[in-house]
Formats: sequence, structure tokens, C-alpha cells
Amino acid sequence: MKVAQRRIWARPASIVCMALFSMGATSLSSAQEVALDDMQRNIEIFSGVLREGLGLNSRAGIFSPLNGSVRGSYLLEQGIVLEIVSPLASSRSSFNWQTLEGSLQQLSGQISSFVNNQVSRVNPPDLEAMRESMALSLRAENARGAYAELLEQLRSIDFSSEIESALASASESARSLHQMGKIDDARLNALMAEISEQRARVNERIAALQSLRSDVNAAASNDNTNTVSSADQFQATLDQIVAAVTPVREAAASRAQELHALAEEAKRERELQWQQELEAFEENLFALVCNYAAGLRTLPDDEHLTLVLKGLGDESESRREDRIHVLSKTDMQRCLQGDQAQGQLRESARTYSF
Repeated sequence: MKVAQRRIWARPASIVCMALFSMGATSLSSAQEVALDDMQRNIEIFSGVLREGLGLNSRAGIFSPLNGSVRGSYLLEQGIVLEIVSPLASSRSSFNWQTLEGSLQQLSGQISSFVNNQVSRVNPPDLEAMRESMALSLRAENARGAYAELLEQLRSIDFSSEIESALASASESARSLHQMGKIDDARLNALMAEISEQRARVNERIAALQSLRSDVNAAASNDNTNTVSSADQFQATLDQIVAAVTPVREAAASRAQELHALAEEAKRERELQWQQELEAFEENLFALVCNYAAGLRTLPDDEHLTLVLKGLGDESESRREDRIHVLSKTDMQRCLQGDQAQGQLRESARTYSF
């Protein structure tokens, strides 16, 4: 009975072994049918044709890297996948539209604030300024007569952060325009010098305002001071400082608006130019695929060629997607034989971003 039991339990094991061997043989047979060595050679040759035809083999200098690359692989029962890296991806990333758009939207709100308010009120961001503001508020409660109103004005005035934001945005837009080739080095240097001069003028007004705050604090702490005459003098000084800030504020707003308009126009032009470059690149790519499709003869008839254009797909806030074209071997053969135009081959591709 023990021997019989051993034979009974041995039968399923032998069946499993035979099944596994059969599956392995089938997989091996499938791989051999595809002729992976020949497939690898075909992919390398075809990739070389695309690199040369798309101009990806050129260099800016002897020791410079290539303009791009084509790297291929084969997925059994699916087809060939070619990842194509082109100069279009690097030229697209040279200018961050999302960053500019956010800066311009923020700047638009600041410009409106400049126009509608002679002196805008913004809470000081640093702790030292906050402590000073709280001290001024306490003094304002204890001060007599006109000092309370004057101290309240001094507490609420903070034009430096707003003008600095406008100058910083103008600087960013100027550098972006220079990077896109819309202004030359001389123009950029002139703009940066102008912005530096405006910043220096603002710093002078800030120093004058800080000096006035110190004087008013000292006067408010002295109970014997003639508050009426002193407050009038301080008020006149404050009015002069505010009046001196006005042209600087208006100049900063005007320059920011000008650079805003130029940057928006440059954005539209660059996007249109880039789309035209992508159109020409893909037209050339599909022409090469059509003319040299015979190089993919080892690709099974029911499989596909997938072209992955790195970084040329849709853009989002978090990432730049790839642009992907999936072509059937049947359509490529029809194009090669003249039964289908190159434009029709492109239309037959399944295209998406991922």
C-alpha cells in the first residue's frame, strides 16, 4: 500500500514538471521565433537612422554632448519602443511658463494696489518690525492729541515691501526676456541698473522714515513736549517722505507693466515657434519611419512601433509629460509600399501624452 501511495502522489508532480517544462519550452520557442539577436541589430540600425535623420548626432563642440538620443527596446508580443530625446525638450524647459504666469498674476494685483492707494498698508513680515509696530500702538494709546494720529500713520506705513516686490518681478521678467533672446546684454544691463537705482531711492526713503519714527517715539515719550507744534512738523516731514516715494512707486509700476506686456508677447511668440518646431520635427520623424520601415522586418506583423518623444507632451503644474505615437507594422508597410502617404501614416498613429 505504501508503494502504491507513493506512485499516486508522484503522478501529479510529474504532470506539474511536464507542464512547467512545456511552458518554458513555449516561451523559449516564442523568443526564438522572434529572433531576438536580429531584433536587437534591427533596432540599433533603425535608431541610428533616426538619430542621423533627425540631426541628433551633431555636437556644439568636439567635447560637447550629442543634441539628443534614440534608445530602443523590444517587448515580447507588444513591439518595439523607441525613446527619443531631442533639443526641443531642452529648449522648452529653458523658460518656465508656470513660474512667469504666477509672477505676472501676482504683479497685476500689486500694480492695481499701487494705482488705487497712495500708501498701501501691509503688515511687516519680520519680527523686529512687528515688535516696533506693537510698541507704536501702545504709545499711540498713551500719546496726547495729534500724536495718536501721527503714530497710527507711522505704524501702518510700509511701502518698501510692495515696491521691492514690483522691482523683483521686473528683474525676473527682464532676465526671462534676455534668456529668450528678446533683449540683448546691453538692454538687460540698462534695465538692471535702472532697477538698482530705484531700489537705492526706496532705501533712502526707508531710512528717512525710520529716522522720523525714532524722533516721534522720543517726542511721544516726553510729556513736556509741545505736542501741537511738534506733531505738525513731524506730519510735514512724513508728507514729504510719502510725496518722494510716489514717483518711485509710479516708475516701478510703469516699468513692471511694460515688461509684463513684453513677456506676455514673448510667451505667445515662443509657444508658437515651439509648436512649429515640433510640427516640423514630427513630420521629419514620420517620413523617416515610412522610408526606412523595411529595417524593422523582424517585427511581427501583429505588433507595433511605439515612439516616445521625451518631454514633448502636455504640461501640468507638477510634470511635463511625454508625447507618444503608436504605429502598427501594417500601416508602416503600407506607407513603405506607397499605398499610404506619410501624412496618412501620421494620422493612423495613436497619439497621447503620458
